[in-house]
Amino acid sequence: MQLNKKISSLEQLICKQYRWIHAVRISLAFLITFVVIRYFKLDGAVWILITLLIVMGPQPYWGNVFSRALQRTGGTVIGAVSGLIALLIEIYSYPSMLLWCALVIFVAGYLTLGKHPYMALLIGSTLAVVSCSPPNDMESAVLRSVYVLSGSVLAMIYTSIYPQRAYTDWRITFSQSLGKLKSLYENYFSKKTLERPALEEQLKDELDTVLKLRKYIVPASNESKLKPAVLHSLQTLHRNVLSTLSLMIDAYWSSAESHTLIEKEPVLRDARLLIPQALESLQNKLCMGIGDNAISDQLRQTTRDLKDLALQYADHTNAETPFYAYVWLTLQMLQQLTELNDQLHAALYQKNRSTEGPREA
Repeated sequence: MQLNKKISSLEQLICKQYRWIHAVRISLAFLITFVVIRYFKLDGAVWILITLLIVMGPQPYWGNVFSRALQRTGGTVIGAVSGLIALLIEIYSYPSMLLWCALVIFVAGYLTLGKHPYMALLIGSTLAVVSCSPPNDMESAVLRSVYVLSGSVLAMIYTSIYPQRAYTDWRITFSQSLGKLKSLYENYFSKKTLERPALEEQLKDELDTVLKLRKYIVPASNESKLKPAVLHSLQTLHRNVLSTLSLMIDAYWSSAESHTLIEKEPVLRDARLLIPQALESLQNKLCMGIGDNAISDQLRQTTRDLKDLALQYADHTNAETPFYAYVWLTLQMLQQLTELNDQLHAALYQKNRSTEGPREA
């Protein structure tokens, strides 16, 4: 897939309403399958519907489909075979059959806390479906196994029809969060703002957004072929930018004297204009597919100028502590935005993006 493709209005709508769309997909899948079962009068085919719901329910993203397809199919097959073996054992010894079922469920329960929990869940549920067939009725057991497997296959087919993509939703959510950070920055540091704005709740909301982005990492990595470490690194920088912004706000509004000093420094005024531009540039990279990377040069130049200013004030023992903190925090913000911009540009535009990990700061 093209990693820097412009995100369309339809894709943004799908991201915004993904829960509704997922619910509609499951409803249509259920109704279509139900009508087919009724039309062909398939006895016991209720297990197709049950399996369909179990498999489709927690899997809205295309990146999860292929990563767990083997778990779905493997769990169903292993569970069905285990159920058939249980029915064969029951012919000779009912207690031995119970012991066999307990052993299989024990193994499934152990695996639910491992790397393949979904496979373990399907092993247990399929065993329950098959082994509850009437004693010695192998035909019913085999038929139930076929129905359960059919439900898994149908779930994958329905999910693959115009699938929801975690990578696209990750880009949109990431971009929206950066846009909100830009708005917060401008509200807190605008020359027109005479008193500290009461926007702490919005800052907390953005922290929640940073945490929610983690759920996209695995499916987005599967869809884009970007290494999970690359996405982790980008989101770590995103969280660091938010943390630095919070500290900058405290330093900026903590002292009237330092506030005056900040307003007088040309380098700090330049940085105050550049930071929102950098956040907007990151937004454009994520959603609009705009690959201009000139902002990195501007960030680096301002960083060098600000380092000189920081070293200058480091020699002044009487420098205002909040002012000095604000200078260093601004310097840190510029460095973080530079690294975030460079890593994002490399991930979206470099040809060897799938083989590269995050660069060290």
